[in-house]
Amino acid sequence: MMVEAFLKYIQTHKLFQKNHTLLVGVSGGVDSVTLCDLLHRAGFNFAVAHCNFGLRGSESDADDIFTESLAQNYSVPYFKQYFNTKKEAEEKGISIQMAARDLRFKWFEQVRVENDYHAIAVATHHDDSIETFFINLLRGTGLKGLTGIKPEQNRIVRPLLFASRADIEEYARSTGYAWREDSSNQDTKYLRNRLRAQVIPELKDMTGSLDKTFHETFQNLKQADDFIENQLGEVLTKIIHTEGKQTVMHLPELRKNENASFLIYRIVSPFGFNRDQAEQVVRAIREGHPGKQFYARGYELLIDREEARIQPATRPKKGAAQLPAKSVSIEQPVQVSTFITAVNEYEQEPNQNKALLDFDKLKFPLTLRFPKKGDRFVPLGMKGSKLLSDFFTDEKVPLNKKSQIPVVESAGEIVWVAGYRISDVYKLTPDTQNVYVITLENE
Repeated sequence: MMVEAFLKYIQTHKLFQKNHTLLVGVSGGVDSVTLCDLLHRAGFNFAVAHCNFGLRGSESDADDIFTESLAQNYSVPYFKQYFNTKKEAEEKGISIQMAARDLRFKWFEQVRVENDYHAIAVATHHDDSIETFFINLLRGTGLKGLTGIKPEQNRIVRPLLFASRADIEEYARSTGYAWREDSSNQDTKYLRNRLRAQVIPELKDMTGSLDKTFHETFQNLKQADDFIENQLGEVLTKIIHTEGKQTVMHLPELRKNENASFLIYRIVSPFGFNRDQAEQVVRAIREGHPGKQFYARGYELLIDREEARIQPATRPKKGAAQLPAKSVSIEQPVQVSTFITAVNEYEQEPNQNKALLDFDKLKFPLTLRFPKKGDRFVPLGMKGSKLLSDFFTDEKVPLNKKSQIPVVESAGEIVWVAGYRISDVYKLTPDTQNVYVITLENE
């Protein structure tokens, strides 16, 4: 009966096929051992992968021996890896559980790719999905966090989600195979263990049909979430668009939407921004705080006047260089080249990335650097000086780019805002005899 239900669930959700080979994450506990047994009885090809997280001493070592023996009994490939999980958690400032999860799945994927396995199979079951529901509910979540664990995601398949823990234990006892008990599962300092040992059994006693109720609840919530996602797509087409690697939010459209908080969270959360950050973004947008920046792992969000941009995090450009009175080519802090020529020997080309300056007015060496507070210059076509920050505003330079635009100065005066405009003071005139040419490369 269990094997038939197992096969039906795999076929219904199209998790994998008979010609696929799976990498099975095996701890040695009843869940993962049952998964191996069902795969074997159903005739699927698989390999066993076991992680020793170095957290339970001799107990962990005994798990190693057990899982290797299990793989030998099934005559399947066996992979194992030791991790210093505590060190990983300390270095990254995360919990032991999160460190273990990250290490496990990163290694599983590495083994899968190296051996060309179709997917990674794990023994997540229906009770795990119920526990995750309550964990997400207690920590604060949106609708998606209440829809249960997905049967398949990012090459990870969960073919035991149809079964409860009681179903699995009953099957294991009837079959008579051995498994390992993890003593840490009894430690109620962990929220999941407290839910598993204290809360959910009580709810099952109260309702008598918690598994069935939650199965229906997950289905209903999933349908509601799918409906919202479809409607959301139409709304977001008016609010966001992509420019290369950037996701751009149109703020006027967002400000007038009464569901702005919900929309912003749905936009930013896939990039790793949490709900608190999303609320801060909402306030900054509503109150009008251009220049406000937020950071998630690998991404940054910058609020400008009429738009907000999410992009891969970049390291600010820093440093400076000297440009002498001769032809040179430098790589840092940005790539530029220079040369000197007589004015009558140079054909002027209109190009924002090329500055043509009156050589005899310059005082060398010139300095190539990035903007600093209070910078001023006389833009070409003007007689008076202007704050560089105001010039950038007039040119509609995005806030996230202002500090990254190189400038060239002569004796403390900016002669060129690279890629934009030279100073009117150093432009070529009928009296110019020699031209100093600076070219900004690859920008």
